[in-house]
Amino acid sequence: MSRSPADPAAPADDPPTALVRAELAEVLASPAFAAASAHQRLLRHLVEHSLAGDLARLKETMLGIEVFQRPAASFDPAQDSIVRVEARRLRQRLQRHYDNEGRTAELRIELPRGSYQPQFVRQRLPQDSAQALAAELVERGQYFLRQGHETGHRKALERFEAAVAADPTQAAPHAGVARAWMQLVATNIEPPRPGVDHALAAVHEALRRDPGHADALVLCAQLEHRFRFDWPAAEALFARALARAPQSPYVRHAHAFGLMLRRQFEAAESELVHARRLDPLHLGLRAHEALLHLYRRDWDSAAAALHALLDMSADNLLALALLANVDLLQGNAASALQRYQRVQQLHPRMSIGPAGIAQALALLGRHDEARAAVNELQSRWAGHYVSPYQLAMVAMRLDEPDAALTLLARAVDERDPNAVCLPVDPCFDGVAGDARFLALQARVLGA
Repeated sequence: MSRSPADPAAPADDPPTALVRAELAEVLASPAFAAASAHQRLLRHLVEHSLAGDLARLKETMLGIEVFQRPAASFDPAQDSIVRVEARRLRQRLQRHYDNEGRTAELRIELPRGSYQPQFVRQRLPQDSAQALAAELVERGQYFLRQGHETGHRKALERFEAAVAADPTQAAPHAGVARAWMQLVATNIEPPRPGVDHALAAVHEALRRDPGHADALVLCAQLEHRFRFDWPAAEALFARALARAPQSPYVRHAHAFGLMLRRQFEAAESELVHARRLDPLHLGLRAHEALLHLYRRDWDSAAAALHALLDMSADNLLALALLANVDLLQGNAASALQRYQRVQQLHPRMSIGPAGIAQALALLGRHDEARAAVNELQSRWAGHYVSPYQLAMVAMRLDEPDAALTLLARAVDERDPNAVCLPVDPCFDGVAGDARFLALQARVLGA
């Protein structure tokens, strides 16, 4: 178990047996190994016999017989590749563990390619300067993303791009770039094209660097669902992400949102509860809990959840906009108007405020003012993307269902990021039985 003195990961001497066994216990109890009894058995065998210096027991033939119960009289590794296959899978499982729960472990158990003798490598933390800088920039980018508005999203994109420049070999910076672009599109700050293309390029680069990177898998799932309307592909990616990082609140939250939009409300609620336990103070998660109530048409529960969120963050964009929407759904257009005006005041470069103002004016019977507000929105946003889905919501409030359906068709064709909400959005309950709406809904659901 020796390394070249030039190897930066080389320990000064072999780690104590007690430290190796303690790390083995941590690995075997980790989520990555929880349901992998064969890999638990293989890793324990390799580590214990390596510690004992019994290297003859680490040969492929002996592993096939002792670990995988192949018959001693007939087992031929040239004909039966089980040891090589499972050793490769064990290496991948170890990598998943050390990318997640084990990333700060003092010691790593590694299985070099072409060998069945594990190596026990002490970690030198912090990482080298480029990796440390990239990690710091990724953390800052994640902080800015949580702010939920344009300034935060653009700052996040800058930090993630700087992280890529600092260390392009890691998956996390590329995944961050993809996430920032997706948020810029999802909030209608940037158009679906080329924003989605930028997100796809970044997420594919992240997965090239690490095919099992949980955040990148989730982002790829969201892109498949929200912009390609391919739920089976998305669900498969979510399953891989959940297997890789079952205790990630981001993975659970993103999966919940996808389920919610598919009208799988009970499953979505279960995932949200799990995510909330993992990250009880995440404001976006709390907002989506309220959104679930809204999609269930439980206005009072939605309002209560949003008031609680605003108690924590009085100017939270998503909470203010959702509470204004609840006001509209409950017929309280005057209150909705005030809230949307506050949204516009706080975030004048986002269309959700003026589109909401137009909806509130329409419900107040001030139709001419509502249409003027829509015209002003389109004039101010000339050269920028104006969500046809948001305009369809205004048309519904103006009691213009044909116009709303035409706009919704545009939203689906253009992959407006809001289009995926069409099957659950109560704003369109008034056209829910229309054949044109049902056809659009089928497209979004992939039916």
